[in-house]
Amino acid sequence: MTFNKKKAQTILVVDNVSPFTRDIVTCLSKLGANYVVIKSNCLDLTDNERGNNFSYDRVILSGRRKNAREINFVNSRIIKQCFKRNIPLLGICYGAEILALTFGGSIRKMTRSVQDTIPITVLKSNSLLSAIRADKTLFVYESHRYCVAKLPEGFESLASSLECEHEVFSHKEKKMFGTQFHPEKSGDDGLYILSRFLNI
Repeated sequence: MTFNKKKAQTILVVDNVSPFTRDIVTCLSKLGANYVVIKSNCLDLTDNERGNNFSYDRVILSGRRKNAREINFVNSRIIKQCFKRNIPLLGICYGAEILALTFGGSIRKMTRSVQDTIPITVLKSNSLLSAIRADKTLFVYESHRYCVAKLPEGFESLASSLECEHEVFSHKEKKMFGTQFHPEKSGDDGLYILSRFLNI
């Protein structure tokens, strides 16, 4: 699994102080991707909002360890910039939650936290889940206490589980995706999803 290298691409990995950012980097290295890792509190939003320095081909938003208003603010601004500039974006766990919240969705506290590998069912195939048929089960690693409860307008659910209704979701027109689970900790199934994102 590698991605198309016809054009040099740079993936921005936004580290939201996640314990799994190193795993994202390991997966991107396995896939032969060029990437830059920047902590969310080190991004220069003023330049990014002007579009002067936002020269990334794809963006991955990591999970996070704890709630922080500054992290929410930075991630929402990055999401809006990607939407405006048609830059493909993948939000992982917290990254998926802030993606939904930025566009008017909601999250909910789960009855119990999940830290385990669980099965999810693909409901609909799209560019992120191409070649995976609907009703196919994937095994993915989850580590969270909150989940996306309601998708924003313009988004659709692609996979679900007993734990979360929206395990994978995407915008219907833009190349914006959220995974409630951690593909970087999900073995071959997760690596496949990351490789698909790099090829979008």
